[in-house]
Amino acid sequence: MRPPVSFRSFNGATCRTHFYTILGAGGLLWMRLGPEGFRPKRRWGQNFLVDPAALQAIAAAFRPAPTDRVLEIGPGDGALTRRIAPRVFSLTAVEVDPELAASLRTSLEEVRIVEADVLALDPTALLRDAGASPGTPARLLGNLPYNIATAVILRFLNRHDLVRDLMVMVQREVAERILSAPHRKEFGSLSVLCRTFARVERVRRLRPGSFRPRPRVESEVIHLTLCDPGGAAGAEPDRFAAFVQGCFEQRRKTFQNNLARLLARSGGGADDRARAFLEAVGIAPRGRPEEVPPEGFQRLFEALEAERSGRAPAPSPPV
Repeated sequence: MRPPVSFRSFNGATCRTHFYTILGAGGLLWMRLGPEGFRPKRRWGQNFLVDPAALQAIAAAFRPAPTDRVLEIGPGDGALTRRIAPRVFSLTAVEVDPELAASLRTSLEEVRIVEADVLALDPTALLRDAGASPGTPARLLGNLPYNIATAVILRFLNRHDLVRDLMVMVQREVAERILSAPHRKEFGSLSVLCRTFARVERVRRLRPGSFRPRPRVESEVIHLTLCDPGGAAGAEPDRFAAFVQGCFEQRRKTFQNNLARLLARSGGGADDRARAFLEAVGIAPRGRPEEVPPEGFQRLFEALEAERSGRAPAPSPPV
């Protein structure tokens, strides 16, 4: 790491900051990383993107517009924030690290900084405070640590009324689970939910050398454009999410066994009921959940909700 360097700020004060050396397309580049004396904290999974070419490519892929209300999660040292904020209507950034939040407030006066754990905030209130409304939904941007990436995505995934899209950096393992198709080991509840509530695209792969501190794994930038799936999944998104997650709790079990376990909580005869529901919507009872596309989960949930609400009788048990 290069030694601290003194420089003159816009207000004439002498400041000191830290730089990392990285090799860019044009040779060696010096990248600032946080305020003076800052050290990344492992408990928050802090790995900062410092590759200028990658930052520029992500900003270009995000396509900021003058009418955009942007919510950034985990701005870190503000490397991406600085590229986006001047090009949008407003930008609200949620940063859990008090040291970074204070630095961002000083250097980015036009950005609203919220010092908090994003998972501890009410998502609706946060989005509305960021300027989101049904007529002008917010856009989400973020470099998400591995330990909260799935939870953050699921927190906003079914809010198509207040969120237009999400562009997030996640570990490659998480990206593969989101992008996976059925019949692959990565396919699971996260795959089903993301493909139900969004159109998912791969944007860019990021090597460990693009970050400081350098992580041990590759990362991916993915783009999710939210949509309303309609039907019971759209009407009851939280219940649908819990249902899908329950179907994958025991991946080595058959779909019938997993569904029977869920149905047993509401009454007897669970095995026969599970088989009847699955056969009624065209799903093989002896197959496994990872073999079923998202549309199959939607059909099954629709049938279960119709019976629960009394809109349709349960399928006849097999004889």
